[in-house]
This record gives sequence, structure tokens and C-alpha cells, in this order.
Amino acid sequence: MGREDKISHIKEFKKIESEYREKLSIAKTPTEVGDTFIDFTHTFLKTVVPEITQRDIEYIEFCPETDPPFRFERPLGNKLISELEHSDLESILFRMAEPAKHRYMRFVKDEDRTDLFRRRE
Repeated sequence: MGREDKISHIKEFKKIESEYREKLSIAKTPTEVGDTFIDFTHTFLKTVVPEITQRDIEYIEFCPETDPPFRFERPLGNKLISELEHSDLESILFRMAEPAKHRYMRFVKDEDRTDLFRRRE
């Protein structure tokens, strides 16, 4: 493997992708969206980095109004440094975060429009 080659984790992501998208689509609150992102990110990370424990879920933050829309606190962040540098992990995490961010923002936008008339059928 050359210096430019990166390890791919797309196969692991594909195993959870459809269930993840389904759970996001049925989330009914911004909190549920964040919880779904955190739960599935944790599940995915455990398949990629064996040192990740159940307790590490506490160190995943979903921050939809920032860029990037997620953050890893220590000690989890330290466990991910090598994987983030030598694999496609970061791009997959962005791929997971984008639909969650959009779903979250949709809820926020709808809450901001409560004064507007909405036609019901």
C-alpha cells in the first residue's frame, strides 16, 4: 500500500446506512435527530476502531449549526486520530452528518415559522 492509499470503511458503513437513513426519516424532534446520529456514529465507529467502548458514546457531539456538524471529545478523539488520517473515515462521517444536519435544520425552520398560516387538507 502506497503513502497515498487510504483504508476504506465504506463496506462497514453500507451495513448500517439504510437503517440509519430510515431512523433519521422517522425522527420527530431535533433531539431525536441528534440521538440517532450519535447512536449510529458510535455503532459505526466501534466496527472501525476496536478500542472504542460503550462509554465512548458520551464523547460524540452532534453540532448541526457548526462546521463540521460533529465533534469528538477526548479520549474518543485521541482514539480516532490515526484512523481519520489514514482512512476514508472523515468523509463517511460527513456523509452521515449531512442528512442529520438537514433534518435537524428542517425542524428548526418549521419551529421558526409557527406564526405563518399553513394550509391543511
